Amino acid sequence: MILPMMNPLTAYFPLKNKVALVTGAARGIALHVACALSAAGAHLAILDERQQEESIIARLLGGKKDKVRFWQVDVSDNEAVQRVMAAVEAHFGRIDILVNSAGLDAGSASSRELAMQANVNGSILCSKHVAPAMERAGGGAIVNVLSLCAMDGGQQEAADRAVRAALRMNNAHAMRYAMQNIRVNAILPGVVRPPALAAAMRRQDDLTQVLADRAELQMLTARGSAADVAAAILYLASDAGRFVTGNELVIDAGPSHC
Repeated sequence: MILPMMNPLTAYFPLKNKVALVTGAARGIALHVACALSAAGAHLAILDERQQEESIIARLLGGKKDKVRFWQVDVSDNEAVQRVMAAVEAHFGRIDILVNSAGLDAGSASSRELAMQANVNGSILCSKHVAPAMERAGGGAIVNVLSLCAMDGGQQEAADRAVRAALRMNNAHAMRYAMQNIRVNAILPGVVRPPALAAAMRRQDDLTQVLADRAELQMLTARGSAADVAAAILYLASDAGRFVTGNELVIDAGPSHC
């Protein structure tokens, strides 16, 4: 029996000449994700509402200024998102990957509406307005980063149920965009980074080293690191996941709770 020729596994992961757009990537897990996509060769469009965070990204990826650009935008603003998507495509010539990782913690009743706007509506708007550019590029991959609380509920029950509904929209979007050769998947990390992490990173002089150090540290409950999440997203965004869509990938080192 003659076996079919197989490409080396490493051939599936490079993102050379691809354009990846990451929302909320000025800090936290999303920043690790942006670095992983950049290391794989992708050009990066960083979207965040924190204008001052552009300096952090510039320092962290300073050696790749021609491959990285920052746009300030509120992802819950429909018109702003539409303008930015057009600007990203005009600047890089295409958009191949969208990682919806912008979000807020719904730590209080007053913050739940804002969290809904950023976490749920923001992902919907970004996906809607990036789809035409991806179709023009021949297809693409969308990865939604959600909380594992969307699966089993947490302390903020109302907000968690809303995110759970958005999670179920993952399958609907996968079906909707399949004809445009756009894959849609969700990542559900089982742990949440400490709020102090971003502040700690800002206090450091060598942010590159800080990021490398954090990748080696365990996050809350010792379940894993942001690097584990970034690796999973790289899989779904690259050709390694080209036959995967409409799925929810849980990253929690086994059963865990919010």
